[in-house]
Amino acid sequence: MVQVSRRPLSKALETAMFTLLYRVLSQLRSEKDVAELVEDLLTPTEKIMLGKRLAIAFLLDKGYDQRTIHTMMSVSVSTVNHVNFWLQHKGSGYRHVIAMMNQGEHWVEFWQTLDSRLRSTFSTRAMYQRVHGAPNKTTTTKSVFVK
Repeated sequence: MVQVSRRPLSKALETAMFTLLYRVLSQLRSEKDVAELVEDLLTPTEKIMLGKRLAIAFLLDKGYDQRTIHTMMSVSVSTVNHVNFWLQHKGSGYRHVIAMMNQGEHWVEFWQTLDSRLRSTFSTRAMYQRVHGAPNKTTTTKSVFVK
């Protein structure tokens, strides 16, 4: 469980601290650099927590219902609801990253791999129902990630 000191920082120090963090993150240019910093900054639990939240946002964007995401990602329904609320009302950061990823050609392979893994876990009919909310009248091999 993540813990924060009960003694609050001054607003000036907090602002300076976050400015430093944002500037450092904005200067990282390679996946390797980001990975090294994340390894140094975050505990394994924090990395999993952040990774799951980002994955939940992507899955919600791809049309998966909250119960399916809850099952697939082994998270509480409350966590999925929280990410969904943030996406709907405040999540400009989530939406920006999702838009970037949807435009990048290298993400096609990622989504195809994820789609393949999901297909091995869930039947085509179950996946269709989860994405479209209706029974599949015909067998389809179309990717669930195509909008």
